[in-house]
Amino acid sequence: MSTQTRIDRARWWALTNQPFYGSLAMRLPDKFDPSTDTAYTDGRVIAWNPTWVESLTDEQLRFALLHETLHCAHQHMWRLPADKRGNEAGDHEINLTLQGIQGISMPEGIAYCDAHYRGMACEEILGQLPEPEGGGGGGGDDGDDQNGGGASGPGGQPGKPGEGEPGPGSHFGPPAGGEGGPQGDPQAKAEASQQLRDEWEGAVIQAAQAAQALGQGSVPGDLQRILDKIRHQSIDWRREMADFVKDAMSTRNDWSRSTRRHAWQPVIYPRKRSDELGKVIFVRDTSGSVNDAQLSAYSALITECISETGCTGLLIDADATIQAEYELSGFEPCPLTAKGGGGTDFRPVFDRADELVAMGDHVAGIVYITDLCGPAPATSEIPTLWLSTTSQDGPFGRTVRIEA
Repeated sequence: MSTQTRIDRARWWALTNQPFYGSLAMRLPDKFDPSTDTAYTDGRVIAWNPTWVESLTDEQLRFALLHETLHCAHQHMWRLPADKRGNEAGDHEINLTLQGIQGISMPEGIAYCDAHYRGMACEEILGQLPEPEGGGGGGGDDGDDQNGGGASGPGGQPGKPGEGEPGPGSHFGPPAGGEGGPQGDPQAKAEASQQLRDEWEGAVIQAAQAAQALGQGSVPGDLQRILDKIRHQSIDWRREMADFVKDAMSTRNDWSRSTRRHAWQPVIYPRKRSDELGKVIFVRDTSGSVNDAQLSAYSALITECISETGCTGLLIDADATIQAEYELSGFEPCPLTAKGGGGTDFRPVFDRADELVAMGDHVAGIVYITDLCGPAPATSEIPTLWLSTTSQDGPFGRTVRIEA
């Protein structure tokens, strides 16, 4: 069996047995690098020493795959210094997380896994690691720190990364960015690094939503902390809404054509066809929980989204019941006056959406502006974006805060 086949089988095992982690592992293509002792990642690929891979059992290879994947999911490239102490802190956090998973086994001699650090974030672990002799390899949580390495800390044998700045052989390294690699334009590097970080934030959110939708239980506690941090960041809700509408509509799977950018993956991904324009349901909560300025901005953005994407829209005004419906298309402006003023109940809107689907409409998504205070269905198969005027989270789908 080839080395690549063994790695593919490990990835398939993760996808079927640990789907939350497995879906994240699918984002990382493989490459072989005999110059590294074990494996490393820069957030874009996992590089493997093929000889080392062949020395591992199947259980150890699964562990190594998840280990490198979680360096990316935990954003260690941005949260930790890219030196030996940074790798050590990240390894403790990851390996303690993976320790309780059945079907995987930690490879010998490469891991830090001190129970003293259980439940700590990687920055906390880094702060408790002893300073290296000579004062090198400083701590902190700046992912751009390139200080040199130092002596190993507590928790087991040092990993394969060598002394000094990380390179091939490190468990994780700074994300590649900009033309020309490390010698490229600094601004291009910074922009590429931030884009990659945003992509991994989005990937963790999507994996959590998929796990919730499939009833696979709660998100692991270590990654829940990252999700909580992301959730409290300031987000431009207007951009999020526009992106949601563009992504949700005008697509359906075409399994007769594979998508080229996923060609390296062991799982077949369909292309998307854009010959079927969908309908997006836009909902205004008119119970009094959304102020006039927010409703006006939302209504104007509905008109913009429809004109840019070419979709049809169904505008629903609802409080405890549906008060009004408006069919929108083309450059037809969204009505600015909302109808209603009673209590709040989200179930009638989703019942109406299910009714439209049953009648043959292609409902691509639902966007609901509300304070999220009221009874709601437990879940919905229709992609949903909640624009929340409070700190409440939607019962499913994605929630974006609207600042007052």
